[in-house]
Amino acid sequence: MLTAGAAGAQTSGAVRGDFSLQAMAHQSTAQFPKLFNVRPWDGRSLGRYSYRSIPCTGNAPVNNISSDLPSYNTRVAGSRAPSSTRLHNLTFRVVEGKNGKVMLGTTSIVVCQLRSGPTPNPDPVSDEVKSRIRVTWRASFVRNNAESVRFKGTFKLVGGTQRYRDITGGGSIAGYLFCFAPAGCAGTGGSFQDAQISMQGVYRDPTPQL
Repeated sequence: MLTAGAAGAQTSGAVRGDFSLQAMAHQSTAQFPKLFNVRPWDGRSLGRYSYRSIPCTGNAPVNNISSDLPSYNTRVAGSRAPSSTRLHNLTFRVVEGKNGKVMLGTTSIVVCQLRSGPTPNPDPVSDEVKSRIRVTWRASFVRNNAESVRFKGTFKLVGGTQRYRDITGGGSIAGYLFCFAPAGCAGTGGSFQDAQISMQGVYRDPTPQL
């Protein structure tokens, strides 16, 4: 049985508990106009689409105050919650399901640092080699209007790299796609430039490095 709350539980060397995550991803931003490997979605078409958070060294509040998952609710030595994370990438396929179109996603939660706030710049460790937690998810969606699509569904934690290689878990995912710029989605060719997601769930790691 998983224990609720920030303290979580620890038995026989394993850790488990609850967590939440808030994060944004984009096609591009004014500060980072050339984010790598992105393809925005129009909210209707089938196919593969991808968004990406700003680099770990970029300073944006919702990107820096992200999740208590990487620190295992602050049980990792020297950590704070929420830890700073990024989504590199937030990728999904839109396919025909039994009851309409669905989003099938894969996401990497990159751990910028095990504390809150901006990552030092220059950063001695590049984003590409930082620890990451892998996520798969499935969601239904509704196009609200020309400016937003909202989605909700479920996710699974399916391992990762370095200290997170054995992590498992799951829960609910929800969010929306929109255009963050003041001008909205006008002039984008009908595609949504930004994504914001929320995840709540449980985790278990049988071999934690605390």
